Amino acid sequence: MAEAKKIGKNTVRVDVEIPPAEVQAKAAEVYAELARTVKVPGFRKGKVPRRILQRSYADRVLQTVVDELVPVAFERAAAELGLDAVGSPRYDVASATEEGPISFTAEVAVFPEITLPDYAKFVVKRDRPEVTDDDLAKGLENLRAANARLEPVEERGSLDGDLVILKFLDEEPPEGFSQPTVGVWAGVRDEEDAFARQVMGKAPGDTFALAVEYPADYPSKRHAGKKVNAPVEVAEVKKRVLPELGDEFAKDLGEDDLGALRAKLKVRLEARAEEMSYANAYRRFVEDVAAHADVPLDDAFVEQISAGDDEGEGGKSRDERTAEARRELSRYFVVRELARREEVEVAAEEVRDAITAAASRPGAPPERPAAVFDRLLNEKLASKLIPREGLAEGGKADGS
Repeated sequence: MAEAKKIGKNTVRVDVEIPPAEVQAKAAEVYAELARTVKVPGFRKGKVPRRILQRSYADRVLQTVVDELVPVAFERAAAELGLDAVGSPRYDVASATEEGPISFTAEVAVFPEITLPDYAKFVVKRDRPEVTDDDLAKGLENLRAANARLEPVEERGSLDGDLVILKFLDEEPPEGFSQPTVGVWAGVRDEEDAFARQVMGKAPGDTFALAVEYPADYPSKRHAGKKVNAPVEVAEVKKRVLPELGDEFAKDLGEDDLGALRAKLKVRLEARAEEMSYANAYRRFVEDVAAHADVPLDDAFVEQISAGDDEGEGGKSRDERTAEARRELSRYFVVRELARREEVEVAAEEVRDAITAAASRPGAPPERPAAVFDRLLNEKLASKLIPREGLAEGGKADGS
């Protein structure tokens, strides 16, 4: 039995009651497990009467019952009420006994009731990118890096740019990973790669817990919004040795000479610049829609998302971080609302297939399930909303 009441712009309070039969069954299960593990003078393990255990463990058992049943009951109530929760609930247990019922309230942020502008009338414009000599030089350096020779490192821990091969120690790798090993490029400047910093300084034989986070709207409901710590061992650490830039390098890549390699690379960079132009047009479109949309968000929810260290991330004040979080959250919800209206979805299988495909590329860094889901969703949405042709920069049809 559950009831929901809106108490803010995008916050609801859910009143839930767990029926006595469910509470009693869980309490019996906890006591049975306790009887198998505790030692009580005069009784054999597994044969300790419940009334004896209650004398010393009643509070502990009740807390276990509450801890295990409340989240499950909330998820069930949220599904029954059709709530689209986007944050972790805050629980307040009003009453609880071993005999039941257990009554509690949960306050949780939900998907806001968004009002979108008539985005069909928005003008989607495009840049006309140009590949410069500097771009070409950087492209050649990237080719050298991509074709670097990998040599094992044993005498030190990983440094920025080293490849760290991790072996998952559990029998099954975490959700989103299909192989027992994964390669991670160590790095201190890559803010997008959640794993890059985690492997910095790790040496062969080191073991640690790799933190893997899933977004609240991850397709697999069992993992959505969860964070798991996957035990791993460092199998290898390898450093990159760059090849010399010259005709021999070009021939190794299947070209006649360095000049031919430059010409082919320029064509490739122009195509990439075109794709970047397309991505920028989509980004500006989303920003324009978000700027004209009404996305009601509670201040407490925004502040919770923007909370960082006391000094502020990047020297930003609390107000600046809060304002930035509000803008980012507005764009996030606008994209999800656009996807709903345009019937764009990403299945869990698509996420797994994309991660598997990326892992099959030699030296490719692993992608977080959350990042893959966002990328696929935005790619699908862009292909449905953004034309491949256009002019300079974003804006509404009336020029605003």
